[in-house]
Amino acid sequence: MNTKAGIFEYIFGATLDERDALLRFWATLGFTPILEGSFTATESQKFYGHPSALTSVRLEHTGASSYGTGNVRIQFWDRLLNDGLGTAVPLVSGSRWMGLYTRDILQLRDSLLSEMRKASESTWVSPLVTAPLANPAPAVSMEEPFVGLRETLFFNRNVRLAFIQRSGFERDGFGTFDQSSPFKNTEGSHANIVQSTNKFDTDLYKKLFGFETVPYGEAHDSGDDSATQTALQLKEGELFRVERLRAVNCPAGILQVYSPYFETEDLRSHSCAGSRNLSIYSVRVSSIVEFSHKLRSLFGYQNLSPMADELGSDALCFIAPDGYQWLVLDAI
Repeated sequence: MNTKAGIFEYIFGATLDERDALLRFWATLGFTPILEGSFTATESQKFYGHPSALTSVRLEHTGASSYGTGNVRIQFWDRLLNDGLGTAVPLVSGSRWMGLYTRDILQLRDSLLSEMRKASESTWVSPLVTAPLANPAPAVSMEEPFVGLRETLFFNRNVRLAFIQRSGFERDGFGTFDQSSPFKNTEGSHANIVQSTNKFDTDLYKKLFGFETVPYGEAHDSGDDSATQTALQLKEGELFRVERLRAVNCPAGILQVYSPYFETEDLRSHSCAGSRNLSIYSVRVSSIVEFSHKLRSLFGYQNLSPMADELGSDALCFIAPDGYQWLVLDAI
């Protein structure tokens, strides 16, 4: 049994007093509240393993309707478990960040830098990096303009986002643009996880969710080019392995799996339910009961029974063998 599509939700933790500010922020990126629900502290403890009352809001982007991927859920906790990933560098064990495509990365980056200057908390905006589509990269001139990707990352206490713009080419999937939104961006296009050092394992997610390798996204080593080093804050010689996965025949809702070859901090305990910032990803399956049987038969999970999550979906919340927590929802 495979998932119905790719990454359905990017789930962020915050406190209730931050609700208005965070909903305004996501509205600028075209995400609109469509559903709200709550848990008591007892229910949260039973389902998520964190004993705190919870109010959650699902936000939908117009592009999410294309493939049923890329929504946002904000979990407003009475009491947070910890301060989350914050501005931790991308390639640490337990790291997560959310990717979106935009048509105007310069306008977006200017606005993010303006917000950073006004913010009192720690914020990081990466330099604008360019990565040519061809390897080796062709010379750029007035006659032969740049063809490739431009990217900037924005991390603060509440969000970890990567914004990407294609230049000189188009490609299906990876999100649907909302041309009416201020920054002409997509829904969440790709989720990122970082497994432990030398523990690269994508077979886990192929077995668990039925994911397949994205065309041209096969497992490979990276980190030796300046654009990647700048975007991911790597030191010279810090290399990693990466593969891009998707639900079968679904070009959106991508999962990118990394594993460094160098030692990193382990922040998996700051990347789970109750943590501030990006803490869980969700996927949908055709039968949550069948999925619970699959967890038991493949990985020996016991005592995992579906129950309704705070938004009313039959669901399971569990920690995968690589230490990442996932939320699986019944698609019915």
